[in-house]
Amino acid sequence: MVARVPWEGGGERAVARSRRAPRWKAPRFSRGTAALVLLAALIGSLSAIASGALAGVTARDTGGGQPAVWRAETVSASTAKSSGGGPSLTFGIYPGGAAGSVGPTGPPKPENPALRLAALKQLRPPGRPFVLHLYVGYTGPGGYSAQEQIGQDLAAYGRAGFQTEVAMCYRPADGGSQADVAGFVSFVRAAVRSFGREPGFVSAQVTNEANVGGAPNTSDGYYKDAEDALIKGVIAAHEVVRADRLGHVQVGFNWAYSTDPQEDAFWSDLRQAGGRRFLDSLDWVGLDAYPFTWNSAAAPASFRDLAAGTASFMDGALNRLRSTYLPLAGIPRSVPLRVTENGYPTGPGRTEAMQVTVMRAGVEAVYRARGTYNVTGYRWFDLRDADSSSSSFESQYGIMRDDYSPKPAFAVYRQLVAELDAR
Repeated sequence: MVARVPWEGGGERAVARSRRAPRWKAPRFSRGTAALVLLAALIGSLSAIASGALAGVTARDTGGGQPAVWRAETVSASTAKSSGGGPSLTFGIYPGGAAGSVGPTGPPKPENPALRLAALKQLRPPGRPFVLHLYVGYTGPGGYSAQEQIGQDLAAYGRAGFQTEVAMCYRPADGGSQADVAGFVSFVRAAVRSFGREPGFVSAQVTNEANVGGAPNTSDGYYKDAEDALIKGVIAAHEVVRADRLGHVQVGFNWAYSTDPQEDAFWSDLRQAGGRRFLDSLDWVGLDAYPFTWNSAAAPASFRDLAAGTASFMDGALNRLRSTYLPLAGIPRSVPLRVTENGYPTGPGRTEAMQVTVMRAGVEAVYRARGTYNVTGYRWFDLRDADSSSSSFESQYGIMRDDYSPKPAFAVYRQLVAELDAR
């Protein structure tokens, strides 16, 4: 069965709707997965996961301090309406709570799939796609397939009417080698082929934050030959899309915001090693950016300055990616950008009001800039806290607490999605 569905960036695409019930094997922890997150948010029956990399972009926290004074000043969503034209912006979220961490954190609180799905349905705009950003990981030849890791959940999300995109992380347990690159390519091929006919699956992200080293639980750049895995994985995913006629599936990769001088080399290497085959295989590039959390200044001392600083940070990150780095890789402006991770956790020194301010200002900034930088997608990180009682902000990225009670940001995101997605 084929249905016509709205497509990220505008228009519609034909999407296969499978009538078959998905085959499922009970999830297991793979051998040697100390560095892999096995998606606790997507496997509700698990009460603990391997500590892996679902989020975070650098190994330096500079935004955890307590501001001196906070004044109750916010930015209205209506300010985004006055922006110029541009592509439609498709919204989404990482639907879990567990996240890869730079510092030590405890085990996440167990997921409740029914409450999770109910919350996601509240966020979804009527008659429009809402994309769930999921994660799987390659750990080596003894690890488990993408289907084994999230197949059941991905199929359930599709049946519920959600679109899904899957980030395929490169996390070899032995630290990485050319043999692992070959294994990862096979992992990617199998994942795209397996998910390609599932209802709602629309996008494959190949590797996660391959530009960031030093953070094995959050970013693929820690592992040897990550850039090679990115290039060959993108090409392999595109080949499966063409061979299997999966025209509704788009292939991309993401970049974690960084001002490190070595970034130039990362992007230049993609051009030199990837060549025309890589560029022709690429449908989009993602941005992971966490204002006043990772690779960012400390939070300012008023809501007004926090909002202004967030807007400036997000516009600057998009500008740096589009105007400085993508040209180094030979990636043209016609290849759209997506914000694949954007968030602000609560916790010590981080109030729920601050989270609302950063969310509103960040979403509006991306919306206003979508025409300038050709941005077609936005994903918030994330739905639910891993542990709301934790002393670590890395366990409190959610717009819901770990018992699924909403923080104020939940209603704000629902409002922003409903208002801006419809324009």
